Amino acid sequence: MNTSVEENLKTLDERQEAMNARDFDRFENLHAPSVITFAPMALEPLKGRAALRGFVEGFLAAFPDMHATKERSFGEGDWVCTESVFSGTHTGPLQTPGGPAIPPTNRSFRIVDCTVFKVEGGEVTEIHSYFDAMGMMAQLGLMPAP
Repeated sequence: MNTSVEENLKTLDERQEAMNARDFDRFENLHAPSVITFAPMALEPLKGRAALRGFVEGFLAAFPDMHATKERSFGEGDWVCTESVFSGTHTGPLQTPGGPAIPPTNRSFRIVDCTVFKVEGGEVTEIHSYFDAMGMMAQLGLMPAP
């Protein structure tokens, strides 16, 4: 079943609303069981709903007040893109890829994220996220500003 760009963008809006509301079951169910995610903070692609949910829950444990606000979205066919502003305060341990957790810095960040999604039949099947991880770490005081 093919869905329109407008329907696919609506799925992404629902996904962001579910994440902001911490409705992890709703968030998870907007993704195909075999969803694959490419993200700067993951060493390897995340495969499947459980891996994606664990990644998002871990990030939200480090930034419990994190919130995303969509700036714009557009698409062509099954491929849609959103640009959003993410902000939050580092008050929990932040798990690093393949390393120890970073203790809370109690500092805030604000970054722009651009993510490209493939949506098929109302489910997200592929995610390619691009954000300034180094800029975020600098805002948290974990490295010099770029």
